[in-house]
Amino acid sequence: MDAFIDPVHDAAFNNCIKALAVNVGMSAKSLYRRLDDNDAMPLRFVDFVSIFWSVDYESRKEMIQPFLDDMGMVAVKRTEEGVGRGDVLGSVLDSQTESGRLAGLIHQVIADGEVDEDEAASLDAQFRAIEAATAKLKADLASMKRPALRSVGQ
Repeated sequence: MDAFIDPVHDAAFNNCIKALAVNVGMSAKSLYRRLDDNDAMPLRFVDFVSIFWSVDYESRKEMIQPFLDDMGMVAVKRTEEGVGRGDVLGSVLDSQTESGRLAGLIHQVIADGEVDEDEAASLDAQFRAIEAATAKLKADLASMKRPALRSVGQ
């Protein structure tokens, strides 16, 4: 459970807890007690959501990542319209760079013949990075798709 709660604590303490308490709709003392990991006043889902929407973008990404990891998913920011060839080329290069990093990790694993805990974590993280880069490339290409022409009367 710590994997889910620790990022909430970090987000709260990195974003001025007194101001955050006002945004969340409780006193700073109550927020401290909810974040204190005691059973008398546990962090509720509604508190999580309120904190999530009250902190900066980077903190929100950190808070949501454990849920994505648990579900075996990656999240990629939507590509806005107006993606150009340079953006797609950048996405292709990012995807290839991540694949190269994976090749380097696999080379290390082959060298010693086994995968230790640190290497397993690095491999998992690198596979997620490749999935994210590939999803971004796919979204960039999808945003360039022209709408189908319709004939008059359809």
